[in-house]
Parts: sequence; C-alpha cells; structure tokens
Amino acid sequence: MDCERIARNCPQCGSAHHSAVPGYGRDGWTTVACDDCDFVFLSHAPRYEALSETLAWSKQFAIEKKARRQRSPVVSWIDEKTRWRLHIARENEWDYIAEKVPQGRVLDVGCGAMNRVPDRFVPYGIEIEKAAAEVADSLMRERGGAAVHAPAIEGLGSFEDAWFDGIIMRSYLEHEAAPLDVLRVAARKLRKGGAIYVKVPNYGTINRVVRGVEWCGFRFPDHLNYFDLGSMKRMAAAAGLDFELRNTFTRYTNDNMHVFLTRP
Repeated sequence: MDCERIARNCPQCGSAHHSAVPGYGRDGWTTVACDDCDFVFLSHAPRYEALSETLAWSKQFAIEKKARRQRSPVVSWIDEKTRWRLHIARENEWDYIAEKVPQGRVLDVGCGAMNRVPDRFVPYGIEIEKAAAEVADSLMRERGGAAVHAPAIEGLGSFEDAWFDGIIMRSYLEHEAAPLDVLRVAARKLRKGGAIYVKVPNYGTINRVVRGVEWCGFRFPDHLNYFDLGSMKRMAAAAGLDFELRNTFTRYTNDNMHVFLTRP
C-alpha cells in the first residue's frame, strides 16, 4: 500500500534497536521484535491522516477480508460457513466493563460510529475516523455524553483528570502508535479505583504459531502492536495500572486477550 511511513522505536521501552520477525510481514510492512525488551510491533506506521481516512478501520477490515479470501480460499470458505461457532456461549464483551464499574461515565476509545457503551453508563467516545466520530457524537449526546474526533492522546486531553469511572479500549490498542503514552494519560483520566477494559489480539496464542502470517491478528498496516501476556503486564505496570487477565483459562487458545487495568 502506497502511503507515507514513519519509522518507530519500540513503543514499550523506546529502544531504537529491533530485529525483523521472519515471515511476519507483507506489502513492505515489517513486523519486528525489540532487541531490548522483546516487544513485537510494526517497524513503521502510517501517518495520522492516513489512519483517519484511507486506512480507517471500516475500510481496512473489508480490504483484509477480501485479501484473505484470495490467499486462502478454502480456509476462508470454511471460516465463513462455520461462523456460528463464534457465538457458542459467547458473552457480550461490551458489558465486561460493568464487572469492574457499577455506574458513571465511561469512555470508549476508538468508538467507531456506534454507541455500544452499556445503558447503565453515560457514554463518551474518541474516534480517529472523522465520519464515524460525527455519528457517534450524535448518538452519545442523546444519553448526556459526547464523542470527539481526534487521536487518542489529544482526545483524552480534552477531559478533566479523574473524570471517568471506566474506559473501554476494545480492539483499539493494537492500532495505536504510542500505546504506553495513551495508557499513562488514560490512567490520569480515571478516578481512583476506576478500570480500563482492554481487548487486543493475543500474540501468545497457539493459533498464531500454527497460522503464521495468515493469523487473524495480523493486519498490515493498521495493526501496529502485538501484545502477549508478558508485554501487556509490563506496559500496564509502566502506566501505573494494576493488571488482571480476564480470560485466564483460554490465554493460550484465544486469539484475543481480555484484561482489566485498574487505577490503584
């Protein structure tokens, strides 16, 4: 894909030294591991303007789905014909924040165009895609909240410290060029005892080892960071947040990690 690229240091420790992970790249985008802390990330990132428009999630998801069909038609056909399996005993992930936060103001970072914050909360959102942010703002204002169109750090900065009871980062942190910086700012925006619910692709899953670069957690170039249990714990600690893994029993078999990060 033709777009301007920005070289990245390790988003966890800041090191400029990293090595390519063999076989984990496509279309000129390279997955690397930090030589100092082993964090796995994309060596370059598209500029913000590209993420806001041409590389917006809603567009990239459709592009990647079509590409996977072309690369692996049989696997894709089986996957599409057995999607029912994903709904067996499946819970509503949007309700997970309610396990830690009983009520109050909840911020959805990377909210998209839909307001899915559970009804018990006053919903707020931050969205990098302009059109989606406008739709979300209209929906959230109906419930006393609002959504802003901005990069996450800028959007978080528009709110007072200790303003939120909870924050949702569902399928967001893997897209963020500066995830540790975002978590540090988010921690300040939480009241004491407030929690962040995070869902990210699980780089530590067995399926990633089996599927290689065709693993569903890889998306080039909008998935910038690849977390496993250790790196997620370390980043939470660096942000001053307590870590709790929700899907403990499926930590090696689930393609996603579900975690709670609590402000002590």
